[in-house]
Amino acid sequence: MFIDTGKPACGPDCSPACDCGKYLEIWNDVFMQYNRTADGVLHQLSQKNVDTGMGLERTICILEGKESVYDTEAFTGILDKIAELSGHSYRQSPEVTKAFRIIADHMRCATFIIGDQRGITPSNVDQGYVLRRLIRRAVRYGKQIDMPAGFCSQVARVIIAQYKVAYPELEENSARIISELDKEEERFARTLTQGLKEYRKVADKLSKGDTIDGVTAFHLYDTFGFPVEITCELASEDGLAVDKDGFDAAFKEHQAKSQAGAEQRFKGGLAEQTEETARLHTATHLLHAALRRVLGDSVAQKGSNITSERLRFDFSFDRKMTREELDETERLVNQAIAAALPVTCQEMPLEEAKRSGAIGLFENKYTQVVKVYTMGDFSKEICGGPHASNTAELVNFKIKKE
Repeated sequence: MFIDTGKPACGPDCSPACDCGKYLEIWNDVFMQYNRTADGVLHQLSQKNVDTGMGLERTICILEGKESVYDTEAFTGILDKIAELSGHSYRQSPEVTKAFRIIADHMRCATFIIGDQRGITPSNVDQGYVLRRLIRRAVRYGKQIDMPAGFCSQVARVIIAQYKVAYPELEENSARIISELDKEEERFARTLTQGLKEYRKVADKLSKGDTIDGVTAFHLYDTFGFPVEITCELASEDGLAVDKDGFDAAFKEHQAKSQAGAEQRFKGGLAEQTEETARLHTATHLLHAALRRVLGDSVAQKGSNITSERLRFDFSFDRKMTREELDETERLVNQAIAAALPVTCQEMPLEEAKRSGAIGLFENKYTQVVKVYTMGDFSKEICGGPHASNTAELVNFKIKKE
């Protein structure tokens, strides 16, 4: 940032100690005027910029003269809806203000995550775990300020309406956003009561100043869906501490297993590469295509696990399948097997593959040139292989359980 005294400065290294009558106060991490080459020479940039690191919302906060981003137009509509639903006012007390802010922030984030084209849904692993924590923490604070059942989706509707022009995918995927928020809130509402009971059993055995061990804290998370933040908040209210390091150790062990599973999923889920696993890998493509025909294009593969004896296919869908749907899926796969479809592979640029209609589910992992496996008119997916050369090699397909 420049401080101009109206007198000519002697150069870029001018400082308050210089006797030129003017100095330039430079925040090196803020104002970008020069490019310094390897030999230390400064060259004027054609475009001079100020990078404060504030981001859009902090900038809005300053422009609107507000004390917090939550007081800006970015949040006022959301906070008004929370006030309407809860019957409390935003500035009623520090505790209520905190609850309002957590609900507004977490619901906005969750709405965008679910509305993303990748179709992320709440789960206990990977991105779904982050999403679940956001929703469940919002529900916990919603309970504190008397928010009614189903409040998550009602707040989300305000968020969608506010941001749909800039982010049209929110409106396009609004049905999924509302459905997933309703289901997750309902799930946690059921487990919250039981989880609180389990927490009370632990807390009642301790005295003020005692510590809840990390394994117990992780058990509350893993079994009852309690993010550790909730356990810490409850413990703090009771004058207890939580062994966060112990929790982190337990969680890291859990995370390592999840990451290993994610790596295996990207390899096609193959625990080993044999002729049989190649056939079963081909079967996952047929199964995916059949599920999309039976249940709709919202179905997306989330992972697979293949051994020489069986395949497991993980996919997103909002309910259990009916017996009729399972039978029809099985029939379609066997129909494709009986048709003896050749399995062909083409290498092409990623964008061309997408234009050709190939399904790609792990785009952030793809290189610029990808392999596209096609099985007649039944299946076309971006994949790394290996596969059978013809669907007839699969012989027969049977769904054992869902």
